Amino acid sequence: MSNGDAIARRAETGMAVMPAEMTIEDLVARTRKVYEAMQAVMREGEHYGVIPGTGSKPVLLKPGAEKLLNLFMLDPEYTVVREAEDGSHLTITSTCTLYHIGTGARLGSGMGSCSTRESKYAYRTAKRVCPKCGADAINKSKFPPRGRREEAPGWYCYAKVGGCGVEFGAEDPSITGQVLGRVDNPDKADQYNTVLKMANKRSLVAAVLNVTAASDIFTQDLEDMPAAGDTHAQAAGAATSAPGTAAASGSGATPAGMSPEQLFETPGEETERKGQEAATLLSAIQSRWDVLKTPAALRIKMWERLCGTVKYLSPDADPAVLADLLRELGA
Repeated sequence: MSNGDAIARRAETGMAVMPAEMTIEDLVARTRKVYEAMQAVMREGEHYGVIPGTGSKPVLLKPGAEKLLNLFMLDPEYTVVREAEDGSHLTITSTCTLYHIGTGARLGSGMGSCSTRESKYAYRTAKRVCPKCGADAINKSKFPPRGRREEAPGWYCYAKVGGCGVEFGAEDPSITGQVLGRVDNPDKADQYNTVLKMANKRSLVAAVLNVTAASDIFTQDLEDMPAAGDTHAQAAGAATSAPGTAAASGSGATPAGMSPEQLFETPGEETERKGQEAATLLSAIQSRWDVLKTPAALRIKMWERLCGTVKYLSPDADPAVLADLLRELGA
């Protein structure tokens, strides 16, 4: 039996057992159930949370959406449309359709998209690297090079953060000629699987909010949204309503050749993504320190105050804490 036949058959079963409409009592009970689940089994910061700058309404996160799937016995299925652009960019639009496990009835759907054109995938922050050892540990010196006091303060590769300690002149073209700031990501293909999983996550949250009528309690998952004013970012997810008793043949099927494990980030992929975010923030922080000419001792003190015992400039630092440090520096 094909996926389309299976969906059509269980949709017919659902049409036979589902009522034509929900009563007021049913609606009140469903809303109360979401509130009770929020109080009993959901934890702020893990299943939902308030994202700074997005208002006071809690944001529903993916783990919270999965709790509501279990609560209401909902089975998600995905349809994915891929659109390749300019040879290297990829945009994925995902539709998540929710079915009731007990009856097979189609209850609604949600859509979400993700693209390598979004700023966090399309760009990387380039900083100065050492021509000798390749470490991104180049800092502006406050003193002339050793043994050349007549020269202007130059640059040095900071050995305490993984550099080699070599010094460079103030006008050394191997340092001053480097391209800095935001540059195109040359490895966009490395982000394709992440983009797929993010699109599916966004469509899942949109579908859960739509089907459970929880939008008055939660808002769309914003944890991966770009900052306001970022003109390079793409729109993320948008909830779409759907009739409760209709199903298109083949709609909502898992994309051919894809296992369920491929639909969302694995723990290892999530760790890799957070590591990439931390590396980008670390580069921005060090660039900002360079602009402000912050002394090394003060940099370390700021780091220890916000990051605690995490090793100085370690990529294992919490990206949220690094973002706070960058904001404190006025970026």
